Amino acid sequence: MMRNKLCHLFFYCLLSTDYCLLSFAYPPGWSDDILLTPEDMKSRIDPDVDVDSFNNVWVVWDSATWATGTGEVLYSKRDSLGGCLIRETDISNNISYSVGPKIAVDASNNIQFIWEDETPQGLGLWHAKLANDGSVIISPHIAVSGNNDLSPIGGIALNRYQEVNISWNEIAANIQITYTKLDSLGDAIIPKMHISPDSVFAYWSGIGVDSFANVHIGYRTNRTSTDSLAYTKLDKDGNILIEYKVLDSGLLPSIIVDKSQNIHIVYPHHGTTNWVINYLKLDQQGNIIVWPKTLSPTHHYSMNPHIAMDSLQYLHVVWNFNNWVDTMGIMYTKLDTLGNFVIPPMPVVYWPIAIYPALPRIAVDRNNRLHLVWMDQRLDSAATEDIFYKRGENEQTVRELERLKAQQKPQICAFPNPFTTQTKISFSLSQETEKGKIEIFDILGRRVREFFINNRSGTIQWDGVDDSGAILPSGVYFMRLSHAKSSQSVTVVLLR
Repeated sequence: MMRNKLCHLFFYCLLSTDYCLLSFAYPPGWSDDILLTPEDMKSRIDPDVDVDSFNNVWVVWDSATWATGTGEVLYSKRDSLGGCLIRETDISNNISYSVGPKIAVDASNNIQFIWEDETPQGLGLWHAKLANDGSVIISPHIAVSGNNDLSPIGGIALNRYQEVNISWNEIAANIQITYTKLDSLGDAIIPKMHISPDSVFAYWSGIGVDSFANVHIGYRTNRTSTDSLAYTKLDKDGNILIEYKVLDSGLLPSIIVDKSQNIHIVYPHHGTTNWVINYLKLDQQGNIIVWPKTLSPTHHYSMNPHIAMDSLQYLHVVWNFNNWVDTMGIMYTKLDTLGNFVIPPMPVVYWPIAIYPALPRIAVDRNNRLHLVWMDQRLDSAATEDIFYKRGENEQTVRELERLKAQQKPQICAFPNPFTTQTKISFSLSQETEKGKIEIFDILGRRVREFFINNRSGTIQWDGVDDSGAILPSGVYFMRLSHAKSSQSVTVVLLR
């Protein structure tokens, strides 16, 4: 069986009553994979994640039995290392169609849940609220009745007033993007508001809020011949500020707003040969201030991006990828607020360890550590999906650590090397200082030449003489660039 092959070939599974911890970490900077769901050969799908102020991780998913007309919304609470605090627990507590859950932790560390479920008028929104210890504050209840169909819930975002903002699809006269706002108890303040134009099919939305409690919603429409990524902005009372603006071709956006109130969006975009992940940035007027930029490798089929932001305003983006031959996994990248790579795209979950990993979601805790959840089929590639978790340090990967360390060290090189009459010594001090010195030593360790530096970087020419101007013989010499905190050396060869 595939399950046995994976267990024996790729990992040793250390079982406890709480979770399954794989015995290796991949890649550097990320923890082992942790299985959140029981090994009962039953599927779990559609994970979502958030963190509380204690750095505990809250994950929600559904039981994937919607095809039979039933389903349950399940959650688990984990500590910051993935250890189990509350094992898989049913929050929906019914036998109806409970699917597509979303989760958000409020300022009081209470947990807000939204999911799709049956109502007297059709599929609608259900809500529940838990205290941080898992006790029920608000029992599962109908928040908003639907109309014929609802699929899927686009997203949930809490504003500064701890109101629950939701974007979702509803089939009425057309498939439309609907906006709902609940108070902190789950009662509807704005029960149902269609924000997409009646003339288009609109679905697959994402939602974000800014510090003014304005609401930013992106969604896919078919107004043009391709999948158009559209944008609508509402104020805190639901008044439309920007009615409908096409940004690019795309769908399934994930949205977050930074401290400067700029809007960051990642979304799948159909490139010349494949679906790729694009990024763009808007100001509060909906103007594009960073034009669409492709984040993912173009030879991959990439989908389902999700974005989070840390306290330093860095963006963390994940998505699933597949090349349909021998590569699949979850990709991660770190961006600044101009969309520049801080950590270039790198796989953090991949074949052959993971089997068809998909639907990644990422959150950042108060210590700026990363928490990633996703579903994949490694336990039974033919039939069931399970929910997995791993933590990223955010200091980050080895690649970024080496880059940051290199920035703090003085740098020195010489060209040409070897040389006969003269060589140019290029230097760069660390970011904190503009003073240092370059010393040149012979093979016996005697200092033969010294240069004092009053600039952070530059070039010095050395013509192979000592401090007195005497011509030095052929041989190996050592150049050392130093300042008060550090030093760096390079070897040069003088040939006469």
